Amino acid sequence: MARTLAAGELFRRLTHFFVTRIQTGTIGDTTTTAAVTGAGSETTVGVTAITNFTAADPALIIGDGGVERVLLGTPNTTMPVTPPPRIPQSSGARFVEAVDLNPGKIVPDSVVFGMNRSLTAVFEEIGDSPVVYIPGTIEFDLAFSLLSINALNLQLLSGYLEEETGAGSSMAVPTQSVLGLSGQSTDGQQVVTLRGLRHDAKKFQIELCNAYIEVATSATFGKNAPTQLNGKFRASAIKAMQWT
Repeated sequence: MARTLAAGELFRRLTHFFVTRIQTGTIGDTTTTAAVTGAGSETTVGVTAITNFTAADPALIIGDGGVERVLLGTPNTTMPVTPPPRIPQSSGARFVEAVDLNPGKIVPDSVVFGMNRSLTAVFEEIGDSPVVYIPGTIEFDLAFSLLSINALNLQLLSGYLEEETGAGSSMAVPTQSVLGLSGQSTDGQQVVTLRGLRHDAKKFQIELCNAYIEVATSATFGKNAPTQLNGKFRASAIKAMQWT
């Protein structure tokens, strides 16, 4: 969608913030039967099997091109997906059912999106100005602060896959989660989605593809201010979308 250069393109408010990860348990997990071109026009993806896939669930396409999130239509070996994939993948990419995790309440004005790429200057002996700059790898960051205090968010912000046991109905059977155990699973393929509304009522969305959490957080547990948990995701690729 082209720039309109109108005031309506101004961002109004955040509407969704979630992390998409591979589901646990008995899920749909297969491979693609053909390459994904990433041209943005493919409405289906060929897969070898449809067992345990559920319509309207998210799924991740994981291959040599990276990680991309799609939504499933009615399961079929020519799997309907939306939106059309934009990341090229070779045949044989993993196609696996996923789940969108909502981390809860977010501190106002705490969500900050950033891009950075370093430049290394190359000099020659005669002269003081750089001959050329060598660009590094571009990286995308999404920083945020959570108000929702729970064990699952502690796992999320420390880079561990979410799990807990117990009913939580009393101290005798609390819900329990652990972090830092040897061999404990850490975050792998995941997509972080930020969606908002512009003043022209169009939706604007940024997806961090194959995002990893940068573990550097602290929290003050006191009575004079709400406790906040700070986090930051980092990725080497994003998708940006907008629609009416």
